[in-house]
Amino acid sequence: MHRLLDLATCVLVWVGGALLLLAILLTVGDVIARVLFATGYIGLVDVTQFAVVGFAYLGMPFAFWRRRHVAIELYDHLLGPRSDAVLRLLGAALACTVLILLLTYGWTQAMRTLRYGDVSQNAEIPMIAFWVLVLSGAAISSLIVTIQALTAVGDLLMRRG
Repeated sequence: MHRLLDLATCVLVWVGGALLLLAILLTVGDVIARVLFATGYIGLVDVTQFAVVGFAYLGMPFAFWRRRHVAIELYDHLLGPRSDAVLRLLGAALACTVLILLLTYGWTQAMRTLRYGDVSQNAEIPMIAFWVLVLSGAAISSLIVTIQALTAVGDLLMRRG
């Protein structure tokens, strides 16, 4: 399971990075076209927004899995392993709560978007594509955070933490 999640999160972050790189290259091309030909790509803002959403939400599981999110380690050296496990459990529980809320309300909005056939303003990208990225990243992240919470509980019960 761990190897599968490691591989999946790596693939997702690379796909997100490729989306962001594509947006960068298209933006550079757009700037060049505006300078040289006095014209540009009208829907570039929509494509850039899609790429940024993709990068953020496809990269989120990687950050949770590798514990690469922002952390303040001011008093960590004063805490014992048990306190560390309690803090990991609390952090995972809070993250899981927020992710479940995002999934719940995001699913409702995604279904509404799908039902109405909403598209982005200029490039007419189906808005459900944005929601697929958001919900996929949140779902995989919630699975990862649940595993981390259970690991912290196991550490507490086994007195490793």
